[in-house]
Amino acid sequence: MRKYNFLGTLVLGTAIACTSLVAEEKTADDLVASMQKEDITYAQLMSGMGMAYESIQNGVISMNKLLVDRGIYFIRTHPAPKQKPWVIMDKEDQEGFKAMLVYYDKKMDEDVAIIEKAAQQKDWIKAYEGAKELGNSCLSCHMASKNNVKYVMK
Repeated sequence: MRKYNFLGTLVLGTAIACTSLVAEEKTADDLVASMQKEDITYAQLMSGMGMAYESIQNGVISMNKLLVDRGIYFIRTHPAPKQKPWVIMDKEDQEGFKAMLVYYDKKMDEDVAIIEKAAQQKDWIKAYEGAKELGNSCLSCHMASKNNVKYVMK
C-alpha cells in the first residue's frame, strides 16, 4: 500500500508541476502586451538594446556598476515597438519568430541577472563572463532571424 501512495503522490506532483509550467508559459502577444508601447520601430528598439549591451560591456571593463545597472535596466524594462515585432517577417516565419522573442526575452533576463549579481559582488571576471553570454544570446537571435526579415516598420 505504501508503494502505491508514493507512486500516486509522485504522479500527482508531476501533474501539478507540469500544469504550473504550462500556466506560466507566456505568448509573444502576452509579452508585448506587458510592455509599455513607444513610437519606435523594431529596428530602433534593437538599437536601444545594443546601446544597453554596450553600457554593460563598458561598465564591466571599467568596473563601473552604474553603467552596468543602466544597461541592465533598459534590457529588463525595454518598451514594445509601435507595431508587433513579428510583422517584419513573412507570414510563414512569424510563429517561429514569436517563439524566439519569448525565449530570448527570458534568456536575456537570466543573462543580466548573472551580470547584476556579479557586479554587486564586484566580481568583474564573472560579470565579464555574463556579458559574453548576453552577447552570445543577442548574436544567436540575430543570426537565426536577420536574413529572414521581409518588412521594415515605418
